[in-house]
Amino acid sequence: MNACMSKEISKTSLKREELLSELKSIIAELEMSCEPDIQRMDDGNPEYRRFSGKTYAEQVDDYLEEKKSLLSTGTITNYRRILKRAGIIFDDYFIQDIGCTELKEYFRKLSTAGKNSYTGKKLKVGTIRQSYIALHAFFTNAFDNGVIPDNPMKRIKRPHAGKDEEMKEIISYDEKEVRSILACLNKEPIKWKALMMVALDSGCRCGELMGLRWTDIDFTTGRMVIVRNIQYNTKKGLFVCTPKNGKGREVYLNEPVVQIFKEWKNEQDKNMLIKRINTDGYCFTARKGTPMMPGCFNSYLRHFGKKYGFNGIHPHALRHTMASISIANGADIVSVSKKLGHSKVSITLDIYSHANTEAQRRANAVFANAVYV
Repeated sequence: MNACMSKEISKTSLKREELLSELKSIIAELEMSCEPDIQRMDDGNPEYRRFSGKTYAEQVDDYLEEKKSLLSTGTITNYRRILKRAGIIFDDYFIQDIGCTELKEYFRKLSTAGKNSYTGKKLKVGTIRQSYIALHAFFTNAFDNGVIPDNPMKRIKRPHAGKDEEMKEIISYDEKEVRSILACLNKEPIKWKALMMVALDSGCRCGELMGLRWTDIDFTTGRMVIVRNIQYNTKKGLFVCTPKNGKGREVYLNEPVVQIFKEWKNEQDKNMLIKRINTDGYCFTARKGTPMMPGCFNSYLRHFGKKYGFNGIHPHALRHTMASISIANGADIVSVSKKLGHSKVSITLDIYSHANTEAQRRANAVFANAVYV
């Protein structure tokens, strides 16, 4: 027993006022004796945190303000929509009072009773997965900033399609189809040929391709750095931001692509010199020399697809193709994930599990040929 508790308190010998006074004295001594330990916990233990009394709605505002310079406008818009939808339930909750139980119930309601606000139909699993990703990022940020004592989302499983629901098919092409695409590109203008080949070879996102400058490419080594992302919306117009995960990266282009890229640079230089237009060093530009709008690449690919029979082709299909072929042919997941610019390897595994299965089959065949034949 603590020394300060060793004082004998006799209910019979002390009056009520004296007893209360003695108790207050004991409590004060206990608080003083504990304070150094609390201070040590606060200063030396990373698990000890002091938590704010913020509501969910207040924390959402803080989170979006913090991330608006790090994430693309499209991502911020989606996160705002998703977090505000969850706010219908959670806005008045203190953020630390939202636990795993409340979030599981929210996702259960989304999957059973949630409806698309435009079509009125049941929410698809892809839409619910987007809610999971946004809420996971939100609560992880709150935990990392010491706003909540624990991240309740880490105990909630990522939504997957049920037996009666098909996931949206990811469009990608196999090696034979890619060779056919490359053959068709020989009939197309050098600008579009270069853009499509760089997209296929690098796996870059559409906005990252539009943000490339010639100073980002080393034609000797094939090294290309990704540090910009061109986006467009009706409020801002065309603007430059960081890549999707807020970080730059580098990729290496194969020699055939480097050569086509050189050809396009020479062609662009000639055209801009004749027209006396400044491109500000951007690789892919509009007629007036400004960076090409991401939507232009989408439009061209629709035209290309209809012309050559590749219906549904779009910039992300080229990205998926690079990743799927690389993984299926034995490239390690970590390297492909870094090349794609994914924030976590688990994202790459989740998207390209089909290619990883094929890679394992090929690895088994290599082992079998070495051992059993």
